[in-house]
Amino acid sequence: MKFVYGILILIAVVGFSSCSSDEKIVVVDSSGQVSGQGDNDNSGDGDNTSHDGPTVAKRVLIEDYVATWCGNCILPIEKSEQADKSVFVPVAIHFLGSQLQNEAAIRVAQENSVSSQTTVIVDKHTSHSFRNDFNAGDYPKASLAAIAMDSQVSGSTLGVNLRFKFYKKFTDLKYTVYLCENNVIAPQANYQFSGSIYESSPRNITNFNHNHVLQQAILGEVIPNENSGKDDVYEVAQSFDIGGKNSLNLEVIVYVETGKEVLNTQIVKVGQNVDFHAEIK
Repeated sequence: MKFVYGILILIAVVGFSSCSSDEKIVVVDSSGQVSGQGDNDNSGDGDNTSHDGPTVAKRVLIEDYVATWCGNCILPIEKSEQADKSVFVPVAIHFLGSQLQNEAAIRVAQENSVSSQTTVIVDKHTSHSFRNDFNAGDYPKASLAAIAMDSQVSGSTLGVNLRFKFYKKFTDLKYTVYLCENNVIAPQANYQFSGSIYESSPRNITNFNHNHVLQQAILGEVIPNENSGKDDVYEVAQSFDIGGKNSLNLEVIVYVETGKEVLNTQIVKVGQNVDFHAEIK
């Protein structure tokens, strides 16, 4: 079952000032039809580094597979919280009977073939020890794909407008959207690791503040090959039902990937906007 609570809607691009005259705007309307698709026939593949022109800053996705009953899990939660948020984008995926488990988390774990807690995956393809810090120098700093987002709340519906900008031709791209929640108060087991900020806390913390908790997900949406050429800007809209949630605690995380790597990740607080990743000359 796909966790999508809305349909693609028409996005107006007339007068879109943030795009240069060289960019080709691709619009997806409510019927799924596309217009303005690029006519570049330049070859492309999943290589996110081979390029002679400008690149953009890359953000790195962290997926922590955790559970409230898991005493070891407090360590990867702490490591992710301490990671440089200008580089890293953490997501806490609660499963295996966690009090914060939900259908989205279960599906993400299944699709990534994760079956044990304290599993930490970076950019979908790299395992990371839950005991280790995150060092920005260990990961690529540049990308050839950028993401921008606008988000609006209307009643109980969160609308998210997504824009993907490509600096070379790519093929077989997909994007995923996560809705995450901060300031979720729930228990957390604690093995009181030496040197941890929770070393002196109880072995069972009853009112632990959980952040970046995955609540809903839109998984593996396809970006058509004809819309991912060099200088293309592909635009699409998605929505979530956020009834019963405090929108001030919500954030949207989007990543775009090939079958081999995550090209880039972006995050925005609900009700706010974020522009494309900064270009690196």
